[in-house]
Amino acid sequence: MKNRRRLVALILVAAMAFAMVTAAVAEENKKTYYYVAPGLGQPYCYDMHLGFKFACQQFGCEIIMQGADDWNSQTAAAALEQVIAKKPDGIVTVAWDPAMNPGIQKAKEAGIPIIVVEAESGEMGDLYIGLDNVDAGRETAEQLLVFGGDSGKLLVIGNWGSTNIDQKFEGLKEVLADTGWEIIGDMDGDCDAQVSLAAAKDLLNQYPEATAFVGLDSACGGAIATAMQELGMKPGDLTVICADREDAMLEFIAEGYIQASLTNRTAMMCYLAVSFLENVTKYGFLDNPITADNAAAGISVYPLTVFTGNVVVTKDNVADFDHNKMDTYDTPLYH
Repeated sequence: MKNRRRLVALILVAAMAFAMVTAAVAEENKKTYYYVAPGLGQPYCYDMHLGFKFACQQFGCEIIMQGADDWNSQTAAAALEQVIAKKPDGIVTVAWDPAMNPGIQKAKEAGIPIIVVEAESGEMGDLYIGLDNVDAGRETAEQLLVFGGDSGKLLVIGNWGSTNIDQKFEGLKEVLADTGWEIIGDMDGDCDAQVSLAAAKDLLNQYPEATAFVGLDSACGGAIATAMQELGMKPGDLTVICADREDAMLEFIAEGYIQASLTNRTAMMCYLAVSFLENVTKYGFLDNPITADNAAAGISVYPLTVFTGNVVVTKDNVADFDHNKMDTYDTPLYH
């Protein structure tokens, strides 16, 4: 009996020792990445945070946020410089503004894997993951044609100067140039709810002949619909096509003020970025046998780009985009 108890005790000690060693190995292999960007506290970025949190849970990595809660790219660019000096395992960033480009280039020169998501300003890092924003503008135009017909008078608001929004506007105009649609007015909404609301009301008052309204950034949808309400307009008085999936606009889609919104697969985009960093830092991704010596040959193993594509939110599926129905993926590994 004593021998049996001693055997059980030895098994328990061995199991605990194995668990401790396993935990130590897991901790040693855990990578720390930084997400450096402006807009950290903005409603649009909620789904980006969800994607990063989900990635932390799946991969057991740590992600530290640095940058600006507002849209100040200069603050985020300064934060990127500071993060590079820490020599992290990898970096994910967004380039809504060219101010991020010097830091992106510096990270590459320092040998730190850096992935740009959502928007790029000509410097893609090792890889860009996100929308083809010009094509997203084309898709926006196509939805306008679906819901508004082949001709009409259009108003547009967006965050002019932000690289992805300017590219969307370019794609929108490209498609509409071959239709009967005329853009009769546009204004900058600064990706701010109140500024966008004021811009939408100004445009509607100035151009009562408008038959449709397009909003190209995340703050526009709720602003356009609210402007319609405040001016006594009803659902369907205008064809409204917007972007993204902020909570403030989803109810307006359900009520019929907004016919469609085009949104990136935002959470998946961020998850993909982390999965690439995990493969680079832990699983020899850069040793993929494209050549005998990829580095010596000057060959990048990364894809040139990964385009995530839009999802169209309409009255038929808007309930599925309700954040209250989604898991929050709270984790101390993302902070």
